[in-house]
Amino acid sequence: MTNQRKWLMLGGLLLAWGMVTIFQLWDSEPTDPMLHSATSENPLPPLKDLKLDPDFPNPRQTVTFSLPRNIFAPLGMAQIARQDTNKATTSRLAKAAPSPTPPPPQPPPPGPSFADLAGQRAREQLNQFRFLGYLTKGGESQAFLTNGQAIYIVKQGEILDGRVQVHRIEPETVVLSTQVWETGSHVQATIPLTPDTSG
Repeated sequence: MTNQRKWLMLGGLLLAWGMVTIFQLWDSEPTDPMLHSATSENPLPPLKDLKLDPDFPNPRQTVTFSLPRNIFAPLGMAQIARQDTNKATTSRLAKAAPSPTPPPPQPPPPGPSFADLAGQRAREQLNQFRFLGYLTKGGESQAFLTNGQAIYIVKQGEILDGRVQVHRIEPETVVLSTQVWETGSHVQATIPLTPDTSG
């Protein structure tokens, strides 16, 4: 595109813009559809002159709010809070003689402690192992263990997966242990020999 064409296009656009501007200034009649009724040419009154019918219900006046609910409160505490709010509303409305209130419900029993949960998790980790069999070679017993992903051939005192230690190998059982890192204690599990199901 040459410079002459660029100047011609710019001039044409400026001319079109100028004509639109003049046309807008020339047309002084309001064209807002909200100022005219849809059924007639009569203009509508301004908003400041409009008034609501006094019998019209105001939805903002009929709304009642309740206390917010604490989603982090222990179970059973929501019922206590509801009872408290119900008591407060009935006392405000009734203003009657106070009635004897029942004692508050007992708090729920405490759950297992952190140490108990860590010990349970360690026991579950040990119980994933299955004792498939053993072999005595040169007076030393070796056990065949699996965790569902791999088969291990281990001796007494060896460590599996960097955390499970083989304490004792017997013909019918293997004793495994692991350390609970959260508490520093040791957990042991006795794994029985898995019966032969091949037939």
